[in-house]
Amino acid sequence: SARLPVTFERRWEDNPAHDSYYPDALTNRVAYKEGVFVGYRGYEHIGTKPLFPFGYGLSYTTFRYNNLNVTQAITKSGGLSSWACLVSFDVTNTGRREGAEVAQVYVTDTHSKTPRPARELKGFVKLNLHAGEKKRVTVTLDRRAFSYYDIDIKQWRADPGDFDILVGSSVEEILLKGKVASQPEIKQR
Repeated sequence: SARLPVTFERRWEDNPAHDSYYPDALTNRVAYKEGVFVGYRGYEHIGTKPLFPFGYGLSYTTFRYNNLNVTQAITKSGGLSSWACLVSFDVTNTGRREGAEVAQVYVTDTHSKTPRPARELKGFVKLNLHAGEKKRVTVTLDRRAFSYYDIDIKQWRADPGDFDILVGSSVEEILLKGKVASQPEIKQR
């Protein structure tokens, strides 16, 4: 089961970049005014439903997602300790055929003072499941998954606060929802 890595608009005019693409017929210059709101992020930002959303795909079987668990952990590497978020859930093939599924994990910053997309893909895993088979999936999200690039300080920044964790089979088919509170970076010498 393949998944779309792009979004298809219904009409060219629905594309978030439409109004800024070749605004002057006499120039070959394009102004990329959409910022971080490109692709699926742009469609959500302007409230336009695409023809086929990012992550969309077909299958010969059906899947059920359940038992979401979102936990925090401290990981250690090279003498440094870092905060991480573990997103665990079950995926079950509920159909009569073997099939593949791509489970996608999105993060939503519920408190950002900086313009950010409503959903950002931060992890995914492809599963091959026999009919009736269930697998427990864990996706580890590090600090960067909750960060944005701050142009004023010229580095990645993660503000503390609550984040929604969204799990689904495409950006528009969210099947599980949880929350996590981001923690400041912990460093040990």
